[in-house]
Amino acid sequence: MLNKNSLIITTIAVATVLISPIILGSLPGASSVYAQTFPGFLPSQTPSTYQQKVTQYDHQKNCASDQHSETTYKSYLTHFACGHVTILNNGTTLRKFTLVADDFNGSGKPIVISTNTYGLGKPLISSNQTYKPVIYHAWTFNGTVPGPTMRFTQGDHVQITVVNAKDSKFPHSLHMHSMHPGPMDGMSGAAGMIEPGSSLTYSFVANPTGVYPYHCHMFPVQEHISRGLYGMMIIDPPTPRPQAIEMVMMLNSYSYSYQGVNGSLHLTPTLPATMQEIQQNLSDVTEKSDEGNGPDNQFYSVNGMPFGYVGKDSVHLTTATPYRIYLANMVEFDPVNSFHMHGNMFYYTPSGTTESAKMYTDIATIGQGDRGMIEFHYNFPGQFMFHSHINHFSDLGWIGFFNVTKSKGNGNVTPE
Repeated sequence: MLNKNSLIITTIAVATVLISPIILGSLPGASSVYAQTFPGFLPSQTPSTYQQKVTQYDHQKNCASDQHSETTYKSYLTHFACGHVTILNNGTTLRKFTLVADDFNGSGKPIVISTNTYGLGKPLISSNQTYKPVIYHAWTFNGTVPGPTMRFTQGDHVQITVVNAKDSKFPHSLHMHSMHPGPMDGMSGAAGMIEPGSSLTYSFVANPTGVYPYHCHMFPVQEHISRGLYGMMIIDPPTPRPQAIEMVMMLNSYSYSYQGVNGSLHLTPTLPATMQEIQQNLSDVTEKSDEGNGPDNQFYSVNGMPFGYVGKDSVHLTTATPYRIYLANMVEFDPVNSFHMHGNMFYYTPSGTTESAKMYTDIATIGQGDRGMIEFHYNFPGQFMFHSHINHFSDLGWIGFFNVTKSKGNGNVTPE
């Protein structure tokens, strides 16, 4: 069981994301490189008190202590990677991360996207059949789908080194939804194409407060995202939000439509027709450009596992405890997704920014790449479903349950 003061997670963390105790020090050239990113210590603060403030805030954020092991869908729910942290002498908080992009020679890494846990939506197996896990060949950041949830505070200087693995077949990149310099956008120049065996460090100041997806932006973007090269970033406000138990829910999907059973095939992107093609075969041009004729998804999920949070793996909550969900939608090939909570209402803040207007609802509708923040508590105990209200998505895996029990004074959140 996990509570807000101590998290006991059996299989946590994210491979190769760097972490260390906070270090008070400086880097070569720090005064010139970072002087404009932070004005220095406040008059009432000393280097040691500022270090303590950062450490305390990271503890409140529930930053993971182990960031070298791969996450599962269970541990991903409450896993936050806060990086290797250094407090520079001028007061700048520097956070360093490493992301390894790997397409495994173009065919992907075989990952399991089914469980044999009994519960709603599980495939029925007759008495003469044995359970055979569903395998999907994924492209990954740090070996998992989704990639790690990276967390910073507004104003932090962030350095994310993206390594394209030697066994990758294709170039990859990192595009982040937030504010950053053009050369760091992952669309053009060196940052827009990292060849296999090469690396590049994306450097920016975290801004503004909010919830953001990140993903590879190499063409065709649909394939690089749908194969698994995406994750979430959280930029926290300088002043902490009200205390709550926090979770991450990344909505995603899996398509075999173009890659085949073993992942060896690739997406043929739709390109604009030439005038000659229009004149020669207009019906063919119309057919190819019809979005409904593109790839379909065969599975949908939250945090990478269809039907993951059901039965004995339902998410355990307690009444009267405040909760906060950072939500993002990276489903490809479907323009709209949604999050619906049964038996309750919640406050939804689109994009999770301080400038966004909250609304009180029980359903949030979000497009591709969209995200937001959900805040709620339960008044009543019971089993409550959360799922997409696009019921086709629910039928194919995007469904889960909150098992809400009466509060005994400590909040908790974990698959049971």
